[in-house]
This record gives sequence, C-alpha cells and structure tokens, in this order.
Amino acid sequence: MRSVGLCGLLLAALGTSSFAADMPVLRGSQGLMPSEPTYFRWQGVYLGGHVSYSAGNADFSNGSGDLVSYILRNTIEENEMGVSRWTTLPSKNGMTGAGWGGYIGYNAQWDDAVLGIEFNYTRIGQKATASDTMSRYQLLSDNYIHSVNLTTGAGIDLTDLATLRLRGGWAASWFMPYAFIGVAAGRADLTRTATVSETVYDANWNYLYRVSPMTRADNRTGAWGFGYSAGLGIDVALMANIFLRAEYEYVYFGDFQDMKVTVNTVRGGLGVKF
Repeated sequence: MRSVGLCGLLLAALGTSSFAADMPVLRGSQGLMPSEPTYFRWQGVYLGGHVSYSAGNADFSNGSGDLVSYILRNTIEENEMGVSRWTTLPSKNGMTGAGWGGYIGYNAQWDDAVLGIEFNYTRIGQKATASDTMSRYQLLSDNYIHSVNLTTGAGIDLTDLATLRLRGGWAASWFMPYAFIGVAAGRADLTRTATVSETVYDANWNYLYRVSPMTRADNRTGAWGFGYSAGLGIDVALMANIFLRAEYEYVYFGDFQDMKVTVNTVRGGLGVKF
C-alpha cells in the first residue's frame, strides 16, 4: 500500500508541473528591464564656417580728450576750464554690415551635458563717424574772459572680431541648444582730430586778442581693442558628423582709444565634427 501511495503522489506532482508549464504568462508577472538612455554624441573636435550680420554702436564721447589735453597742456584754460573733459562727440548707432568667418572647438560630454571651448573669428565691416563743435567762455583767475572754441571728430572702421568662448550645452537628441561667455578682441582703423581756438577779452568784454587754431590728429590702422562676449545658439545635427548652427552674440569693447563699441551679431553656419 505504501508503494501505491508514493506512486500516486509522484503522478500528481508530474501532472501539476505539466499543467503549470502550459498556463499562459499573465501580463505584468515578469519584471521589466529598462534600457539605458542614449544621447547623440557631440563630443570631440569640430570646425566650421559661418556668415553673419551685425549691428553696433560707437560711443565717441571721450574719444578726443587726450588730444585736447595735449594741445592745452600747462595752460590756464585747461587747468580752470577743463576743456579736455568737455563731452563734444555723441554716440552713433547704425554700424551695420555683413561678415563671414569660421570657428574651431572641442566638446566634452557627460550623458546630455556638454561643455566645450571654442575660438570664433569674423571678418566684419562696420563704420561710424561723428563730429561736433562746442564753445564756452569764463572769467579766469588772470581777470580775463577766455572764450574757447573746440571742434572734434572721430571715426572707426571695425574690420576683425574674434572671441574665445566657454560653452555649455544640452544634448537633446539631434539638436543642442547652448549658451556661452568669453573674451573678445577686435581690430579697427581709427581717426581722431581736435582743434582748439580762443578769443580773449578783458573783464568788460573789450576784445584783446585771438589765439590761432591749434589742431592735433591721431590716425591708426589696425588698432586693437579688448572686451567680453556672451550669447546663445543651437547646433542641429544633419548627420553623425555634420551640423547646422544658428546663434546670437553680444560683444562689448571698453577701450578703442577711449571710445566704446558694442556689436550685436547673428550668424548661420555649417560645421563638421570629428
């Protein structure tokens, strides 16, 4: 009887296993194995070319002060009237022009975060000029009335623009928006002139004498100015190693011979990634 009972239990166990093997698998009864996310690879060296359009502003207000100071050095007019500090020249908007150039850089990537460094160059053509005249009179410590007339002029032709940038981007599949900051260098041809003339009267406005106009000029070719840049852009991958670019950049130059220049540029370009 004991043998018969053991055989029965064995047959029951085999039947249960066969039945369980034939049962359908219920949805959700097995654990899901999520795949690791994949990102388009922006890492590596890249280079490209671009075309651009720029609009800028030139602040000439302090552009002639050193010339006037030299003309009137060690004079009572400069010491008491401060002629070199007169603001005669205005700011000029409308510095516009098309340009072209190129860039080269390197990206490092961690998942969807991209950090990089880039050198960007643009051959640019932006010009502005300004001129003005100002007259003032004052009774000075010599008890004479000095009537001083100041005529100044300045011009700038910005020819080259280069920036060295730090970029931060987000690898959103096949496109990468980015922001950047950097240092900027510009090269320009500059012209500056200042002419000072003077008429002297006694304290009762009786004419005494007139000082002939004195002029000083400063013309420079290929003068350098330095500043900073910042901007936004987007790279769009067309293929694994070819991408399109669109960006906006703001550049500020604080000292082109005491003249300040700002440049706003939009660019479109094509690049290759290695």
